Amino acid sequence: MVVVGIDPHKSSHTAVAVDQTGRRLAQKTVTSDRDGLLRLRSWASQFGTGPRWAVEDGRSGPGRR
Repeated sequence: MVVVGIDPHKSSHTAVAVDQTGRRLAQKTVTSDRDGLLRLRSWASQFGTGPRWAVEDGRSGPGRR
C-alpha cells in the first residue's frame, strides 16, 4: 500500500509518497490550480491504481495555529 500525503499551500501543493513502512518513495510539487492537480494525479498513478491520499488541514486564519 502507498500513501500520498499532501501539504497544501496557496500557490502550490507538495506531495510525498510513502510505502507501508513509511519509506519515502518520491516527492512532487505542483501548482495549486487545475493543471497542477491533474499533474499530481498523473504522478500518483505510478504507484498503482489505488494509492491512499492524506491531505494536511490547509485552513488558516484567526485562532489557527
